Amino acid sequence: MKAELVNLSKTKSMTSKYFKCLLIFLFHFIIVAGTLIADSPLTSTPFYKAYMDKEIVLKAGATKIMNNEIAEYLHSGSNPIDVKAAVINAMGWDADGKMNAMIYNTEIYNKQLTEGDIPGMSADELFVIGYLKALDDYNAPEDALPFLKAAQDKMNDSYTVSVIEALVKAQRVMAKDFCKAWKSTNKVLPTRI
Repeated sequence: MKAELVNLSKTKSMTSKYFKCLLIFLFHFIIVAGTLIADSPLTSTPFYKAYMDKEIVLKAGATKIMNNEIAEYLHSGSNPIDVKAAVINAMGWDADGKMNAMIYNTEIYNKQLTEGDIPGMSADELFVIGYLKALDDYNAPEDALPFLKAAQDKMNDSYTVSVIEALVKAQRVMAKDFCKAWKSTNKVLPTRI
């Protein structure tokens, strides 16, 4: 009887150790997996917070959705590109997707723009549409890249356009090659900070 109790005690101890190891493994797996899913070049960069002194950024952050006032601001050629980027960034993203680019196109152009419209568009217009598209479906940023590439070609001295294009490129390759994601954004960093 005593031997059976010792064996039962050892079995419970072994089971307890395995259970603890399993719990520790699962805990770390969930934490690490959750962190990896959350780490996204596009969704982990809330830089709009540096522009909270701009009324339009505050409004965009409060509504999180395109409206006529925001669309008109983004469309105006007299507004700075970095503030436009902050407005778009403030509207953010949603795991289920958003429709800000579609609403913007309807408000401003009365149609949905395609790659065929790119040649006749200004750099600012291309940038706005590209960045909106990227945040609307951040898991599939391919539709945004032709617009952002064309914006970069027309405004190659803009650090804002360069950074956003690099973030979208990084988003596209991140699932396949995290190192390549870093390299695509690292290219636009100034040599001296």
